[in-house]
Amino acid sequence: MVRMTSFDADLVRRWFGRLRDPGRPVMPHWGIVPTEQERIALAQGQAHIEFAVLDLPPSGAADRLTEVPARLLRTYLQAMAAGIVGTRQVLAEQVAPGPFAGAGEDTTGVAGDVGTLSLVTGLNAAAAALHGEIDAPAYRSAEDTYRSEPSAAESVRLAGVSAAELVVTGARLHEIAGAAAGAAMGGWKIGVPEDPAERAEYRVRGLIGVLLVALEMETRSPAPPAEPAGCGALPGENLGRAFDAEITFAMGLPPAEIRALSDDLAGLAAEVTVWPGGRWPHFHVHTDRPGQVIGQVYAYGTPFDLLITDRG
Repeated sequence: MVRMTSFDADLVRRWFGRLRDPGRPVMPHWGIVPTEQERIALAQGQAHIEFAVLDLPPSGAADRLTEVPARLLRTYLQAMAAGIVGTRQVLAEQVAPGPFAGAGEDTTGVAGDVGTLSLVTGLNAAAAALHGEIDAPAYRSAEDTYRSEPSAAESVRLAGVSAAELVVTGARLHEIAGAAAGAAMGGWKIGVPEDPAERAEYRVRGLIGVLLVALEMETRSPAPPAEPAGCGALPGENLGRAFDAEITFAMGLPPAEIRALSDDLAGLAAEVTVWPGGRWPHFHVHTDRPGQVIGQVYAYGTPFDLLITDRG
């Protein structure tokens, strides 16, 4: 079944609601949990975008934010809302259902077409605003200039370009959202950088990547009814019992991050032992929450010789 999705206020509420839902985390292996200021930026961004698609004036004054990722996230969302507003004003009385209407979208009037076009314009306006805010030398060292990973500004620029390329072909809203999310998340590895300035950029990329993935999720058509597994579980269900696990792995981390990962794992485990000698420190963890431990490990990088066994 194809979901009749339009970029409207209902979708905006579901989109940001997905970001706030602890029971359905978006991209949990990235380890991005919004701070209080980032949650404020998301709430203000939702208000601006929701008002934009309802053709209402912008919401009230913005709170003062001191965290760089939170400020850049708010800049991105406010610029997206501004792009949406401008496009809706120009196209509301000019675009009729036709070449821009994706199959399965609302084509009873111009709202579906204007919504999709305004989203694409908003993505590109947001990318331009973020590029204007980020001073590349402040985020990337001279010797790191030629690394293969794109910057935060380049990632969101590629997201906007990918969306724009699809909208002119009559692609559906979900296809456009998926292309934007894929472009934003592509080309860079999991693992928090050691340099503080690069960590800020990593977080900005992660926050916007998770934001766009959540939009893609909320524009998907519902999956067809699933046949249960042999144990009776349906998708997303795990009917097995928790078990006391022993997890061992090695990971190349600097001393400060070894301590940080050890502290994070200590909150999820009964015992954490680390042998830091050599290039690859070895970790030994006892826990009854192996899934959360593995998620935390991958938030720091890629483990080697990972082994999970049942201690029972």
